[in-house]
Amino acid sequence: MSDTTEAVAQAGASRPGVEGQGPYSKAYTRYVLGMVLVTMIFNNIDRTILSILVEPIKDEFTLTDTQMGWLLGPAFALVYTLLALPIGRYADTVGVRRNIVAICLLLWSLFTTAHAFVSSYAQLFAVRMGVGVGESGGTAPSVSMLADYLPPERRARGISVISIGAVTGMGIGMILGGYINEQVGWRTAFLAAGAPGVALALLYRLTIREPARGVSEGRQAGNDVFMTSLRQLLGTRTYLFILIANGFSLFASMGRNLWEPSFLVRTYEMGQFHAGTWYFLTSPLPSMLGIFLGGYFADRFGRGDKRWYLWVPAIGQLISVPILVAFLLWPESHRIMLPEALRGTAFEAIPVAFVFSIFGSVLGSFFTAPFMSTIQGVAPLRMRAFAAAISTLISTLVGLAAGPLLVGVLADSFGARFGADALRYSLLVPTVAPVLSCVACLCGARYVARDLARARSADA
Repeated sequence: MSDTTEAVAQAGASRPGVEGQGPYSKAYTRYVLGMVLVTMIFNNIDRTILSILVEPIKDEFTLTDTQMGWLLGPAFALVYTLLALPIGRYADTVGVRRNIVAICLLLWSLFTTAHAFVSSYAQLFAVRMGVGVGESGGTAPSVSMLADYLPPERRARGISVISIGAVTGMGIGMILGGYINEQVGWRTAFLAAGAPGVALALLYRLTIREPARGVSEGRQAGNDVFMTSLRQLLGTRTYLFILIANGFSLFASMGRNLWEPSFLVRTYEMGQFHAGTWYFLTSPLPSMLGIFLGGYFADRFGRGDKRWYLWVPAIGQLISVPILVAFLLWPESHRIMLPEALRGTAFEAIPVAFVFSIFGSVLGSFFTAPFMSTIQGVAPLRMRAFAAAISTLISTLVGLAAGPLLVGVLADSFGARFGADALRYSLLVPTVAPVLSCVACLCGARYVARDLARARSADA
């Protein structure tokens, strides 16, 4: 261990309430990555399981698509964004990031189980807000903590576990929710989704160590001068362009993903379980590959030219747009027969449109790891969680609050004209939004190398 790194570790160890150890062995770092992955899986199971249960909940409470859009988006997103900044700020100063994540994991798990006991739309809205309260402290402290476990040259790939966990959880939630709903009802699905998180929260608290800030880079966090650091952050053009790009990217992905299971149910006449399974196979599963490849290509090409950290997301998203438009518009009667062993099952043939969804999901997910990694690179050490929280706030307001709600409102508005295809055409709106993200990426790429160097020198 170098003298600089030892000084960083000792400085972290001297802070009250923080273990401040590190650097850690590769085996333990992999364990931490695994725990963060599992935590993010449950984070997104609990966040998105509602989307596969839209139809039975609509039927039981006699709701419209607009009302469900409010549940899928603003009910969660507004409290999530309201709390994300103060929690991110707390994580950057006196908070122990490990403890913050563990407590928030416990909260969102309990509120998820509470869905099983509601008896009105108002109660549904309230517990959905509760999930947002808990999840507001999950992502930003996790990103900040992983940045101190992983050196810059491996950070994009390492931090990709957060996004991989997100899409994995989304997919598992669809399959789990759809299957349990068909067997015993939607209320039990929420119980099954939320209960394991209670035990996971305890395990997380007892086994994850808090790293010293900057230890992965041999840097030491200086005194916390909030306004100075905030001015530095908001004066970083790379960061500002990533905020814009990420907002449009999440508007596209959340607007499409949270309504896609209902699109499959209505357009392809599937049950919840089969819709959830096909959704997982054609969207979250290929998105995992896209997230990994986006991080890999950014780290690989970014060694020689830092602009690739924003070029990779721009290229992937731009190519994905026409492919995903084809997924929505391709005739559902066009199918490819699968192997003989699957004949006579619901999976005997794959619609041609689903092939477009697979490739579009891979390419459309290239943005996630490079964006998160670059934000951590250009932010001051004591602003990393706060920088991630600002990004989360904007992307959640634009993506999670506006995306699903707009799709629901458009589906109700298009109903008279397009009938059963109303949801299909409403989904076209978020699908083309990544074009605007690409423009922001190309603008921000001009400043990446300069802003990364400036952040390193500021904390030197």
